[in-house]
Amino acid sequence: MEPDREDRSAGPACLRDAQLWETPLWAAQIRDEWRRRSLATGWRMPDDWDSEAVEEVLGACQNRALARGEAGLAAAGAPALAAACADLGRSRARAGVGIAETIDDLAALFAALGEGEGRQWDPPLRLVGAIAEGWAEESVSQFAHVGCEDPLSGLATLSYLRTRLAEVYREAEQGGTSPADTHRLLVVGLPRRPDPWRRLALPILVGRDLRAAFPGGETLSLAKPGPAIALVPARSDLPLRYARLRRNIQAAFGTQIRMTPLPRRLTEALRLVDELAR
Repeated sequence: MEPDREDRSAGPACLRDAQLWETPLWAAQIRDEWRRRSLATGWRMPDDWDSEAVEEVLGACQNRALARGEAGLAAAGAPALAAACADLGRSRARAGVGIAETIDDLAALFAALGEGEGRQWDPPLRLVGAIAEGWAEESVSQFAHVGCEDPLSGLATLSYLRTRLAEVYREAEQGGTSPADTHRLLVVGLPRRPDPWRRLALPILVGRDLRAAFPGGETLSLAKPGPAIALVPARSDLPLRYARLRRNIQAAFGTQIRMTPLPRRLTEALRLVDELAR
């Protein structure tokens, strides 16, 4: 008879050995893999990655109750892990790290924890909300003085979008062109969610996808409590960017995205934005 084999359904290889969970070796291995993945996804300040908050998160993860795998990681240690993630968000904000990079860092941790299962774990929305909330608490006063960005999503305010529209129309008038030909508005609906964590996380994640699709000088804004609205140039690659973004947004969030041309006149464009923002 074949001897009993180790049960490999409980979690990733680095988490299955209960004794390993209790040793400094586990934390060191996860920390190294976490940092490596963060740097690989675009972390811009390698020397500022380590912090006391990193150790706090690792300590919360090391709770033996979480050794049951992904479900345990999302549920059993949620209070301690959520508190640690909030501290990590505050720490990243103090270091000048943006909200998108902070959430990518959390995703890198879960990728490190999920290594060995042949798939990547995604951070639960509760933890995404916790790290974003901590980041916002630390950053909100700075953003309040600047006055042009939403502190959680990092998207511009609707007032800033209106200012940019006025600039675009003035530039078009000077150059003899029409914004109806040169620019488009992308509108991403943000459906109301009963779960407060989902309501908090959705604009953050949509903002990250918008920045990934349009990393240049496009104006990406949020109309609270309405949709995200992006003002983008109608370049030749826009249909491809739009198609990819639409596919990703609909698959990940089940929300709608549409593209519309600008009217001929600024007054009509401002009225259109007001209608879209409702």
